[in-house]
Amino acid sequence: MSDAHGSHDPGPSIDHSSSAPDHFQMMHDQRHREFMNSDPSYSKPWDGNRTLVIGYALWFILGWAGGHRFYVGRWKSALGMAAAGFVTWIMTSLLGPYLGVPMTIWWIVDAFLIPGWIRVANEENAARKPPETPVLVETV
Repeated sequence: MSDAHGSHDPGPSIDHSSSAPDHFQMMHDQRHREFMNSDPSYSKPWDGNRTLVIGYALWFILGWAGGHRFYVGRWKSALGMAAAGFVTWIMTSLLGPYLGVPMTIWWIVDAFLIPGWIRVANEENAARKPPETPVLVETV
């Protein structure tokens, strides 16, 4: 949303110059909360879990560049795969397609390794999450 001056409004804000927010600010904050509560994509932030669908989509589309390896957090081998993929692309265009066989084998082997990588990445992500605090309910 932009105001009359063209600046971007990131959401509710607090005006520290006065003791109470004005009517406009309260209405803006209320509309913002209603919008955030009505849109399901804003209700919960990304939890960091990876999925097989995205992993295999990246493998299929960006496999030669190591996109699937970046996705699961294996960035060092992803950089190596990207470099090898680039060199293979240059060599096969200059010297023939048979030079692409080792890279193709690496790409196919990765298809079988993706489920394990995603499982490990999700387990590590779950271990990093802080434990949920229990909700205390008072009974009378």
